Amino acid sequence: MSFKNDELQTQIKLGKDLARAKEYNKAEDIFLRILKKHDLADVYNSLGLLYADQGKFNFAEVSFKKALSINPNYMEAALNLSVVYNNLGLGKKSKEIYQKLRAYGAKSRGAMDPMLLAKLANLHAEIGDLYHSVGEYKLAIGAFEQAVDLCPQFIDIQTKLATAYRETGKTSKALNIFTKTKKAAGKFAPYWIALGVTHYAKNKRKEAKKAWAKALEIEPKNSVAKAYANLI
Repeated sequence: MSFKNDELQTQIKLGKDLARAKEYNKAEDIFLRILKKHDLADVYNSLGLLYADQGKFNFAEVSFKKALSINPNYMEAALNLSVVYNNLGLGKKSKEIYQKLRAYGAKSRGAMDPMLLAKLANLHAEIGDLYHSVGEYKLAIGAFEQAVDLCPQFIDIQTKLATAYRETGKTSKALNIFTKTKKAAGKFAPYWIALGVTHYAKNKRKEAKKAWAKALEIEPKNSVAKAYANLI
């Protein structure tokens, strides 16, 4: 089956919409029919995401690698492959890809789309969240550091990184991150809550109370901040 250009774009959009709706079999069928006639990196990337979402990481790996063979500069496919390697327990391969992305960014970050940088950072943060949720704090730190390296202005990720450091017993390192980002924290209540917990862990009760009070000033109904403040 061959597609004219307009029909091709329509089919690609339909496949992506079906994948987002988790209609995996229908989306896969559309992508595979397209790929029989057209070697498109974007479609291979979409197929890889579809497989990864189902936990079919080996199939996802093949798809992302195919996308990169067509377009070696396809950064989203490279990052997606890095995520897959993490899920397969191939940390070394994942790190190699990340280092390539980092080197590319160092050379041409000024020309990179800020939206792409944000997406890359958030994907790394999602990996960090996953590791953090299962208690793999060191791996979480690595993922959060990669995210911060791409978008240091993201206070939510900086907060997650500092929290992960605290949970590995490195409270001084956590406080250093909080200190560096304090001016930018503004009205982001989770930052102040996490800062208070870190002060409390260092037995700095007065500083902890101030941080939690700041969080309550921002969000008066924040139940977590209220509960912590009542500790003192």
